[in-house]
Amino acid sequence: MGQLKTELINKLKDFPPFEQIAALYEDKNLFIRELNNYLVGGLVFSTPSMFMMLKPIDSSIDPSGQWYAQKPDAWYVRWAAGRGYLKSMMDIVEPLPKVMFRRVTGNGETELRTYNWETMYRKVSK
Repeated sequence: MGQLKTELINKLKDFPPFEQIAALYEDKNLFIRELNNYLVGGLVFSTPSMFMMLKPIDSSIDPSGQWYAQKPDAWYVRWAAGRGYLKSMMDIVEPLPKVMFRRVTGNGETELRTYNWETMYRKVSK
């Protein structure tokens, strides 16, 4: 999990979504650099009720250093917080075959998970 303070997760539930994500970083400059990368090479959605950072990727390559994929087949969701963010994102962006993300829990970060776009959309639309 690196520099993320996972013990804060439960304490942050009442914070605005942007602040929830920013608070996970011990080094705020690292968050600002990552945010800037997504502003330039990905997508950032921020409202009072949700915050997301994502980018289109080639799912066969590690998403962490991947930018400007030539033939993207997945949306990699780096950060998401708030209410209704996944459905909102899926309604806004161009569909790709897959959606990939990790969950952050009090126990740390899960493995990278890959989901079929259509299956995930049906699930979040219920």
